[in-house]
Amino acid sequence: MKGIARSFFVIILLGGFGLSSFAQIKDVSFTVGANVPMYKDIESDVVFNLNYSQFYRSGFGFRAGAQWSPSVANVDTYFGVPLAVAFRTSARNNAARLYHGAIGAADAIAYNGVYGSTGSDITREAAGGFLMNLFRDMEFFAGITPGYVFGSSSQVSRASWGDSWQYWEDSWTEKKQDFSMTLDAGLSLNYSIWRFDIKLIPAFHYNLTGNYLYHTSSGQEGVGVKSTNTQPLRWFFTFNGGLAFRF
Repeated sequence: MKGIARSFFVIILLGGFGLSSFAQIKDVSFTVGANVPMYKDIESDVVFNLNYSQFYRSGFGFRAGAQWSPSVANVDTYFGVPLAVAFRTSARNNAARLYHGAIGAADAIAYNGVYGSTGSDITREAAGGFLMNLFRDMEFFAGITPGYVFGSSSQVSRASWGDSWQYWEDSWTEKKQDFSMTLDAGLSLNYSIWRFDIKLIPAFHYNLTGNYLYHTSSGQEGVGVKSTNTQPLRWFFTFNGGLAFRF
């Protein structure tokens, strides 16, 4: 895994130095959002990101940066270095953005009208359809994030219910190892104002190194443990929003 990460980083670094004179768009962004384990009953965590992006006339480019989360599935302090190749679409002019915004609003009105939605629902969906189609351009990216998990396995959390709280369930997350590696894929919708971009970034992540194991056990007072389950946490979804400056 370390060899893969090192090779990927070298390719991006050499590409950046070798092609920097052809760069058309460069930006630095700061975003914050939710990191959501894609498993039932496991809460999401906040994640912070600082990224540098560089794109060439063809639309292709790369992204590199740093991310930090105070906890992941109740295991404290994760730090990662996302590295990705990316493609940025051509910028749409204001007329095209307004046209597609109007189409999005009309589609939402028609859809909700057919299914008998209330006036407030139709208004909300129309506004959402309009705003979601006002983006100036989009970025698609795929890459890896080598990282490090600093915290230890979480403490056991117990939930109880029933008469005299006789039924209980314990849950905790076991950290298997410190070094982390994820595969990442996502997109960014960019809403531009002068040299600033407002970014909305949904992405999916697959944990290659199996850092997190989620354990549950349930039972009854006086009887003991009745069932146990262990779930590897591999899939995560993030949704980030923030601001970028283009130069």
